[in-house]
Amino acid sequence: MKSLAPGDPTHIGPYKLVGRLGAGGMGRVYLGRDVNGRQAAIKVVRAELADERDFRRRFAREVKAARAVDGRYTAAVLDADPDAETPWLATAYIPGSSLADRVADHGRMDEGELRRLAAGLAYALSAIHTAGLIHRDLKPSNILLAGDGPRVIDFGIARAAEASALTRTGVTIGSPGYMSPEQINGQPVETASDVFSLGAVLAYAATGRSPFGAGATPALLYRVVHNPPDLTGVPAALLPLLSACLDKRPAARPTVQQILDTVVPPVMVAPTLVQQPDTHVEQSDTHVATRTLPTRPVLSRRRVLAAGGAAAIAVTAAVTAPALLTSSRTKPRTNGPSPAPVDTRPVNPPQTLWQLTVTTGINAVETLSAATRDTVLVAENAEADGGEVSGTLSGLDPKTGTRRWKWAAPGMPAIRAVAQDHNTLYVAAESRFYTLEEAGRKQRWSVKAPFSVFAVADTAVAGWTDDFSGSSTLICLDRVDGHQRWTYSAGAADTDWISVSDTTVAFADGSQMTAPNVYAMDTVTGKQRWQFNAGRDFGHPLATSDTVYVGGQESSPFCALDAKTGQVRWKAAFGQTDAAPVVDRSTVYVIDDRANTLHALNVTDGSQRWKFDGTAFKGVWGPFNGIVYLTGYYDMTYALHAETGRLLWSYHAIKPLQVATTSDGTLILTCSPAVDKNTLYGLRA
Repeated sequence: MKSLAPGDPTHIGPYKLVGRLGAGGMGRVYLGRDVNGRQAAIKVVRAELADERDFRRRFAREVKAARAVDGRYTAAVLDADPDAETPWLATAYIPGSSLADRVADHGRMDEGELRRLAAGLAYALSAIHTAGLIHRDLKPSNILLAGDGPRVIDFGIARAAEASALTRTGVTIGSPGYMSPEQINGQPVETASDVFSLGAVLAYAATGRSPFGAGATPALLYRVVHNPPDLTGVPAALLPLLSACLDKRPAARPTVQQILDTVVPPVMVAPTLVQQPDTHVEQSDTHVATRTLPTRPVLSRRRVLAAGGAAAIAVTAAVTAPALLTSSRTKPRTNGPSPAPVDTRPVNPPQTLWQLTVTTGINAVETLSAATRDTVLVAENAEADGGEVSGTLSGLDPKTGTRRWKWAAPGMPAIRAVAQDHNTLYVAAESRFYTLEEAGRKQRWSVKAPFSVFAVADTAVAGWTDDFSGSSTLICLDRVDGHQRWTYSAGAADTDWISVSDTTVAFADGSQMTAPNVYAMDTVTGKQRWQFNAGRDFGHPLATSDTVYVGGQESSPFCALDAKTGQVRWKAAFGQTDAAPVVDRSTVYVIDDRANTLHALNVTDGSQRWKFDGTAFKGVWGPFNGIVYLTGYYDMTYALHAETGRLLWSYHAIKPLQVATTSDGTLILTCSPAVDKNTLYGLRA
């Protein structure tokens, strides 16, 4: 970033400008901050364009469409003013180098990097095209490499500028070497034009040079229209795809979906399309998610908001093993009774039985739901005009998604969290904690315990109360009658997470900036047994009856600690992500922070049974009926055989959040396609 130059504006709209990010044919780009400190990239349109009434009209139309583009793979549009004296557009600021800088500094990408880049760019183009836009200027400098994948920038203006006086006076909207032949020749430009540009970008990333060489603009444009691309150095596996993208004939190029079919493992196929069921669940300020206890605690509002995304894209399912996702068995099982045999043959992708999309207002209390043996629980929070939030709990049929029953706490307070375990439903409302019979929704007992997050074990329930003043209290209740066993005040604790077993309650410090500690409390007495330094940026601890599992990120090792003494039983040679591990009788499943790998480790000695490699895994769930579920980047959910790590199937849906199952085998997948929307899928494998 460069400093502001004399003559540069100091403010644009609500943003204070702090530096220059770059410039192009349509204007300059500045870094700005609003009054809340949020950063944005502000593109200020050139004066020549601003003087044209037709440009302003087209610009306003394109900005409106751009606001609907999924911000997961693009720089989301935050604000714009087409009517300002100098029109401007503000998009999310993406820290990270451009693809052009990455290749210049570090050289060409290998095949794995190319596949991930191609998938991210194809998703971005899909989102842009779905919004009714065509990018028209996809090039290496318009692609930013963020920590969680590529982002496409500078969409939404090119079309508005294309018919302006600038183009009639010799200024090209587009970049020589990356423009399509039809764009150069002034022919109609459709989505296939962006596919051509994508092929040129991938060729550049694979070889370190433009496929049409360098030189003066007229020569470059001639080669794009008449000469074949130079793809020397492109990996053989990707050569057919790039050749097809760079076909001179628009109709001969692959679609964006076909590109995804090629580069995103597994190969995608269309799912069974179903109509949204008539659940009679009001489409109000609502949040839906899934939950099965006691393996993981219910998440809080802050965690759910952090997982929010943008508008959903088409749902697809996967059927073949991925080229970039591999499982390797490293050690056979040596302890404990042999588990029931599980069919490990490849299965068909799951059928979408139903889906339900619900909306939650940002100011409403976030909730989660659970899957019981034969019911899907849906917590709803409706916000009235006066701002008061009221909550209800509904039970859905897992096969159809239709509603069977509805329950509300006295006074209908907001519902903060829901869980199910041992034929009992648990509901954390705004001021009280309720337990209900699973079948009849009849109340068993309730206590004054305003939990924001809680977990359930065989004999106890433990949860955090948070009064938003920085004072947090841990409360442990007896599971049978709800009487309070003990409380513990911990202002610095991580109140987004709690793990409880019949012997141990485990939690960690809330500070991520210093070396945090993990604490173990006796479930019966509330006495602190020990504390353990988990390493910088800890992962969430998991308590069982005899062990507490925890690891730090940035290569701090994943450890198994004795639940009574805190002594280290064994250490793994890798760290843990923010996602909590899950465990069964003989295996603990943990996501490696550095290597993007799911490890299955022997609970006795930490030896590796198998591992599953991929990209930026977000969470692990189960095991359910011999299957471990894994959510990851590219919006994929994977079903892995718990014994061998073999990939059984995968499913694509935007921003998977949680996985649960019912006893009849229905899989409940909850996704968070936007900050204010969640989509619940009922799947049958």
